[in-house]
Amino acid sequence: LPDIQKVLDRLAPEPVTASALRWSSVFRISHRLVDRYGEGRVFVAGDAAHIHPPTGAQGMNTGIQDACNLAWKLALAVEGAAGPQVLAGYDAERHPVGEEVVGRTVRHAAEGVQADPDDRETLLLREAQLLVGYRESPLVTPLAPDDPAPLRPGDRAPDCGGLTGDIAAHPVRLFDLLRGRGHVLLVYGDHPAGDTAADLAAAAREFTGGRMVTYRILPADAPESPTGIPHHHDSRGEFARQYGAGEGAAFVVRPDRYLTACLRPPRVGALKEALQRVFAP
Repeated sequence: LPDIQKVLDRLAPEPVTASALRWSSVFRISHRLVDRYGEGRVFVAGDAAHIHPPTGAQGMNTGIQDACNLAWKLALAVEGAAGPQVLAGYDAERHPVGEEVVGRTVRHAAEGVQADPDDRETLLLREAQLLVGYRESPLVTPLAPDDPAPLRPGDRAPDCGGLTGDIAAHPVRLFDLLRGRGHVLLVYGDHPAGDTAADLAAAAREFTGGRMVTYRILPADAPESPTGIPHHHDSRGEFARQYGAGEGAAFVVRPDRYLTACLRPPRVGALKEALQRVFAP
């Protein structure tokens, strides 16, 4: 009761006296992280994998992202379509994230958010878990170290607006196209050194057993060409800017909206090599 009175004396807008305490308990901050997120056919996620202080309200977001990361991998495994590394990729991708979240929340609980000297925007993006990425994952196709592209395999696929189509009354967002889909191949423009969108779409469909949908994203002023592939024009140039698409590129987006591959130029051989990391031959 004296401890509660001290808090009331310090924070209450008007004098308040605490009395007649019925029950009390002490909340103890603890933190733990499992050694691995999966073993054989057993996987853990959420609070079963990591517990930490409530600073930053990171627990639910981290657990939901665990589930999103694992769900599509399990679905492929159940269908017999998962490559040999897919299930192991869950631990490879999510254990480092859990380790970072536990360390950060413990640090912030002890020292405050100011313990991290990053700028305000970076702090907010990190707390919102929008900086989570899997560039070191065995399931993504890395770019060359000297590749200047800002967006790389393992990064979160950015959303963008201004995508217009023949049957759409209003521009749609990229995430509207991705919603409810599995793996998606996005082919931008027609790279002079790349394969055609039709060839890429056919290869993706064949290699994944029909589990991949292809969309063409065309520059705003590009003429339409009948390929049978759903297409949208990048009327505001947002897709080209955010994805660094240049004169032509292709991107493989996973069901959890992270990039498996960024292909510049887009070639069938490179696409198949990327898909081999995820899908069974």
